[in-house]
Amino acid sequence: MNRTGLRLATASLLALSLAAPALAADKVNFQLDWTPGGISAPYYLGLDNGCYTDQDIDVTISRGYGASDAVTKVATGVSDFSVTDLGTIIGIISETGAPVKAIMPIVSNNPSAIAVLEDSPIQTLTDLEGHSIGSSVGNAAMTFLPLGMTDAGGDYSKVEEITADGSALTGLLLQGKIDALASYVTSVVGINSVAQNAGKSVRAIYYGDTLNLYNASVFTSDAMIASNPDLVKRFASAVQCSYDAARKDPTAAIDAIVAHVDGMLRESQEAMVPNSVSFAFDNDIFDKNGYAFDMDRVAHNIDMVDTVTPLTNKPAVTDVIYDITN
Repeated sequence: MNRTGLRLATASLLALSLAAPALAADKVNFQLDWTPGGISAPYYLGLDNGCYTDQDIDVTISRGYGASDAVTKVATGVSDFSVTDLGTIIGIISETGAPVKAIMPIVSNNPSAIAVLEDSPIQTLTDLEGHSIGSSVGNAAMTFLPLGMTDAGGDYSKVEEITADGSALTGLLLQGKIDALASYVTSVVGINSVAQNAGKSVRAIYYGDTLNLYNASVFTSDAMIASNPDLVKRFASAVQCSYDAARKDPTAAIDAIVAHVDGMLRESQEAMVPNSVSFAFDNDIFDKNGYAFDMDRVAHNIDMVDTVTPLTNKPAVTDVIYDITN
């Protein structure tokens, strides 16, 4: 072929390549398990840093309405991915047979705690005897409190439980209508900010470190795993990219969530985001396993859930976890 012909052929191929439609990115609905903030801020940084688009994913992030709703939405295909406490996922799989599996841990240490007023006589979990504690339905911190009290030498049967909407609990604590509330140690930072606006102070009594349990874990449906395992792996890579970026620059994660979430107040995240990211990743478990599950530890998680709330159909590790490394 002469040079003129070669140039014409090259031009024709270029024109065809430009005319050919680009492959569309996979559209993904990612539902949080609650309102955005704290540990969920990195997902929004991933939007700004190209973590999803680099994986050919067009993601929509939406707020959640509790763990049970999150599992239901993913199990029925309304949402493609979500994130919640691994113990909650185990319990729902056992009781309802929900066709979902966790694909990666985000928080490898359990952050369960109780929050009390600074001047409260409650200094340890055993001091909770004879007092009231408030919780919302399905609160994972409340789920493991009986086990935490037993480990501490306390008697949980001597504690009065008060169930209320999650949005009302902080107010009930500040008004003295409950003596403590079940929470995460990472969330007490935000609760204390609200308390300070009312001229009060709140502190945490942390017990999650005695449990050796996973907490927040990203999960998807069995249908997604079967139909598009490549997307599952790419989404996990995008999530890892998001958290790696937040670990490197927590301030950027704060900027991102404030920019993307309507009504988000920066001051509400300035302490919560760095605290949550540090809690999730500055520990020996993450140093050892990174974003992968330790399957022996997952088995322990299942046993502990069964101890606290006896499981109707105790699942195997493979019923709960999809190993994306395979």
